Amino acid sequence: MQRAAHFLIAFTVVGVAIAMSGCNLTAVPTQTVGGAVSGLSGSVTLRINGADPLTLSADGRFTFSTPLPQGTTYAVAVQTQPAGGTCAVNQGSGLVNTANITTVAVLCSALPRTIGGTVSGLNGTVTLTNNAADPKTISSNGAFTFTTTLAQGTNYAVAIQTQPANQTCAVTNGIGPVGDANITSVAVVCLTGAFTVGGAVSGLTGTVVLKDNGGDTRTISSDGVFTFATPVLDGQPYAVTVQTQPTGQTCSVGHGTGLMGAAGITNVSVVCSANSFSIGGTVSGLSGTVVIQDNGADTRTVSSNGTFTFATAVAYGGSYAVTVQTQPAGQTCTVSNSSGPMGAANITNVAIVCSVNSYTVGGTVSGLSGTVVLQDNGVDSQSISSNGSFTFATPIAEGSTYNVTVQTQPATQTCTVANGSGLMGGANVTNATVSCVANTTTISVTANGTIPVSAGSASLTVTNTGTTNTAHNVAASLPGGWTAVTQDASACTAIAPLATCTLSFSSTVPYVAQGGITVSGDNIASPPTTALAFSLDGYLVYAVPTGSTATVAATSDAASNVLWSANLVAIAGITDTSTVAGGAACNGASDGACDSGQIEAHYLTPYTSYAAGQCYQITSDNTGVVSLGTWHLPAICEMGSSGGAANCPTGAANMSANLVQLGFSTISGGYWTSTEYAPDPSLGAWLEGLVPGQDNQIPADKMTIAASARCGRSIGY
Repeated sequence: MQRAAHFLIAFTVVGVAIAMSGCNLTAVPTQTVGGAVSGLSGSVTLRINGADPLTLSADGRFTFSTPLPQGTTYAVAVQTQPAGGTCAVNQGSGLVNTANITTVAVLCSALPRTIGGTVSGLNGTVTLTNNAADPKTISSNGAFTFTTTLAQGTNYAVAIQTQPANQTCAVTNGIGPVGDANITSVAVVCLTGAFTVGGAVSGLTGTVVLKDNGGDTRTISSDGVFTFATPVLDGQPYAVTVQTQPTGQTCSVGHGTGLMGAAGITNVSVVCSANSFSIGGTVSGLSGTVVIQDNGADTRTVSSNGTFTFATAVAYGGSYAVTVQTQPAGQTCTVSNSSGPMGAANITNVAIVCSVNSYTVGGTVSGLSGTVVLQDNGVDSQSISSNGSFTFATPIAEGSTYNVTVQTQPATQTCTVANGSGLMGGANVTNATVSCVANTTTISVTANGTIPVSAGSASLTVTNTGTTNTAHNVAASLPGGWTAVTQDASACTAIAPLATCTLSFSSTVPYVAQGGITVSGDNIASPPTTALAFSLDGYLVYAVPTGSTATVAATSDAASNVLWSANLVAIAGITDTSTVAGGAACNGASDGACDSGQIEAHYLTPYTSYAAGQCYQITSDNTGVVSLGTWHLPAICEMGSSGGAANCPTGAANMSANLVQLGFSTISGGYWTSTEYAPDPSLGAWLEGLVPGQDNQIPADKMTIAASARCGRSIGY
């Protein structure tokens, strides 16, 4: 037949799939699915697509053993939760594309625990607190539980906030760590006519254990008020003593004994004082007079070599720091063993070595992008924020040692020192070199996101896939023309290893979707890319022809297995070479709305008998009731990419390049367009073959080829 001579490519639409001459069948490639687990304590079992169970017992990366074919979907779920905890899956489902899936995130945490116990002997109302908060008012004996739960590993501390009238209540088992079970052992015992004994501790630098009446003990580690747990009946004696003294101190008790009256005792005074020791050492090499100082206050003038001792002793547990206040004329004295915590014995090993000549220590810094703090001999610090030369302020005596080290590294770098130590000779040291390099890491990002115009925001999940370094100041590099798009990257200023954050985007204006959007940060190696699209009223935008309207694609097909027309007649002005220059003609390759109007004016009803009519008859969508003709069948260059058999212009916005190939649309298969085939418009129209990774423009017989219809429309904004 003549029709067969015109069209050498035939379509078979089965579940909307296209078979074309010249194509070879190949095996479908497969990809693995995996990600990372964090916060795990115990064992969790995952499964993918309801099968392939995988048990994990520690934080880190994982991969399911069975790869999945490209084009299929995956869904990761928790099959068995860890004992005493719960795990949740983020980014656990999606489509298998052309690379392994590594972004599944399993986040685990321990279950919170309740704090409670029992009240006995109560005759009124008592108010309890936990950790000085979460007040609990109780008016009857029995079990109680605080409202606020606590995480495992934290501490609880139950105390009396308000005593009942004419009673005194005391708490036992009220302090401790939260384990893997609810706390139910707190005991609140209330007595009538009994009152508590307490007072204040001052001067304490360690831990003292007090006791009342030889039995009720109280361990105290800081200054302040205290109260014994066990009340004493009216008329009975109390006697507060020290059971265990703090290390390096002696505590004495005042007002610690007596008979209990009709009110609680609050004036017991426990005063602690430190056991103190002297600070001293030796001076050598001195030829004049040196003034030394301890802790910036105790001054000692030394004019001869030998031993020395400062006049002011330092309390046990305190600290000492010996420095040179005034150097001898013509000499420089340096101090070693100069500082530390005070132990339980006199310090005698401070060494002051004096030398006639002293010189500075310095060098150069390179590669720095933040602030590094250097130190010489563990005392002289130098903060540096730019590359170049540096010199320590304190000179070093000839014959003494110098040792340049990094005290504080830059936030995102590691600096190393070369030529940084040695013996001071007869000249300044200028060759210490500090080299800094970035602590790089890698990240992954959600494949794409859709920004609803003036209706909320879109989000992209960023994962620090590195296991060592934190990712800093991560954000997306948006196209320069997207001036109305607002990005919120505040959650991604610091991403811990294997942790995630969210980049959020909102916009008041739609733009054509774009891929290849780079997501990077201060220390990111090989930044990944993503894609962003826009939506209006729930429809994906594939073109923005004017400054106030956008063209959107329907979310589903209007019809499948529909013919282009009911008869073989050429409709004027809608071929791929037609332009608006000739009468009622359209820009046939690019103006689907105009093409569809020509087609509908020719065929009229029934609209269900041809592809353009399926779009024309839509009278309701996400915006509400719409008039006939609001939706149209897109032209070939609105659906297909640049070039191709229809010679679509480079850079023209279309469904294939701006939606399907970026992974935003469910369009897949053979679709009629509104454009007739110029060499034989009476017989043929352009058919678009769309699948991810493939874009085919093929002329097809209007009356014998059945394909799908996916509609488009213009929406103002």
